[in-house]
Amino acid sequence: MDGPDAAYARRQAIIDRLLSDALRPAGGMVLPSHDALPADIRMTVDRLLAKADAERRRSLTYDDLEEALPPRDVTADDLEAIFWVLAEYGIELDEGD
Repeated sequence: MDGPDAAYARRQAIIDRLLSDALRPAGGMVLPSHDALPADIRMTVDRLLAKADAERRRSLTYDDLEEALPPRDVTADDLEAIFWVLAEYGIELDEGD
């Protein structure tokens, strides 16, 4: 009989596979690259990456994101591009403390 550790490992493998599938682009969709972003969004990403590097963190808060965003209205596509580029660098966004 499998113990609780084996059940946990199976569940974790399923979760890892689902997350991997969710991050994989669907149907040949091209993920945004840093160089293809509008200049103000590229600067936002650069500020966020610099902050994460300076603080030696692998995650930033939504407050950090809000501070770095340009003063214009940011579209959902802009935010999605920011999240993808940050994820490429291994940076996550979380609620903070």
